Amino acid sequence: MSDLIGSLPAVPSEAASYYQQGWWRRSTFLDDLHAWARTAADRPAYINVRTLLGESVTVTFGELARQVEWFGTVLWERGVRPGQVVAWQLPNWWEAGALWLACSRVGAVALALPPATGGREREVMLAAMQAALFVTTDQGQADGCGTASVVTLDDLLHDAASAVPLPAAERPTVHADAVSQVLFTSGTTGHAKAVLHSHNTTYAPLRASQEYLRTPSVTAAISTLTHSIGLRSCLLSPLATGHPSVFADTHDPHTWLDLLARHRVTRLLAAPRTLGELVRTQQSHPHDLSGLRQVSSVAAPLPDAVAADVRTTLCPRLVRVFGTTEAGAVLVNRSEDPAGPAARSLGSPVPGMQLRLTESDSPEASHLHVRGPGLCRVMLDLRTRSVLWSPAHDGGWYDTGDLVQADGQGNLRYLSRAADRIGWGYVIPVAEVEEELSHHPQVAEAAIVGVPDADGHEIACAALVPRGTPPSLDDLRTFLRSRNMTEWYLPVRLSLLPTLPRTALGKVRKDQVRREISADTAPSPEPV
Repeated sequence: MSDLIGSLPAVPSEAASYYQQGWWRRSTFLDDLHAWARTAADRPAYINVRTLLGESVTVTFGELARQVEWFGTVLWERGVRPGQVVAWQLPNWWEAGALWLACSRVGAVALALPPATGGREREVMLAAMQAALFVTTDQGQADGCGTASVVTLDDLLHDAASAVPLPAAERPTVHADAVSQVLFTSGTTGHAKAVLHSHNTTYAPLRASQEYLRTPSVTAAISTLTHSIGLRSCLLSPLATGHPSVFADTHDPHTWLDLLARHRVTRLLAAPRTLGELVRTQQSHPHDLSGLRQVSSVAAPLPDAVAADVRTTLCPRLVRVFGTTEAGAVLVNRSEDPAGPAARSLGSPVPGMQLRLTESDSPEASHLHVRGPGLCRVMLDLRTRSVLWSPAHDGGWYDTGDLVQADGQGNLRYLSRAADRIGWGYVIPVAEVEEELSHHPQVAEAAIVGVPDADGHEIACAALVPRGTPPSLDDLRTFLRSRNMTEWYLPVRLSLLPTLPRTALGKVRKDQVRREISADTAPSPEPV
């Protein structure tokens, strides 16, 4: 067992009420899978488009259940035991879902790395979580895996082809409150942290979504399976509803519009930026989206202009969901009136979620705190492994790091981030990017801030005080790539400043940096 997993804090004091209200349960998603395999073995569970292989695969509940058991046997034979971490870096293929469920069979903890994770971040993540096994499609990723054993997906499938499911008497008992998943985010500090979820804290947001989202016939989420949205919507939603999901190993909007039309998808989940790309592509290359009954915007606030285009171009029914990696869905806006004041808000709390607002430095803004059954078991600093938050802190309340404003009608409006988080899907750990930029010979000072692009989406901007000849944006991105930094961490805009405004304590005033960039009034920088 990983030392980190074995030293978890106790479940929150509200656990009994979560069980009583049905947010938590004694069973796991593996039990759901086998229930469907017994009663509807030939019903499709996953429809997986694999552009890397030029194929589309439909996986039934029966086929999925068999593959999960075979994978479970292989993991067990390779020495994986309860509480140990199994990591992988795979494309958006259905085998990743089978591997996630196989971890549940042997009581292991799943650590799914996004496909684009760089070597630097992979090494840090595997070491921090003390991974016992790492699965990859690229043997070249074996370097930097530390003490983890490395196996390719092809070898895993080869071994699984001759595997026999573990006898019931040999299967470890898996508790629904045990940690099942490690996710990563940078939270409010800008430093990467590990978010540890149990089977129950993963289940609760999915259970809540069934109360505020229409029951779908076919669900599609344009998200990697390593993100909490892709995990729940693509891999786990079919197990809870019995209806299939559609997912692919690409974000290409042309491919996705074709999938939505061909498979008559009824519910689509995507981040605001992705929805904007779909809108533009649908306007120039129309597809038959008459099967679409609901679009859910997830992961970040949706700009009003994009919301209007989604309603007119993709689907009239739009649901906005605001959530975090740590807590799952927090707020939902189901307003049917696109012109009404409520349509511009984040909405009201999702079922089961409690909110608390505390004062900030601004009289118009409040800090958002949340508590509920979907809140993770613990959060750890990725480098020091120290506990950053647990249910024992502040009565189980978690500060999301967001500033909001109450509208007096039970809804909240998003104002800004209280700290340095940037990102619309996977949040960028800005402190780590800044640290790497400080090593560039042409950079005297660096700050990464979030600024809106032309469509109102948040992008990463590098605000620099140059040393000597200022570097270009391409220079910075090439430098960060040379240090094996993950691609989506890289800034996409550059602003040169004479100085970085700071507080009396020496902290960079990023709010002022954003205003200078937005106003574009900063004078030309002087080399230092």
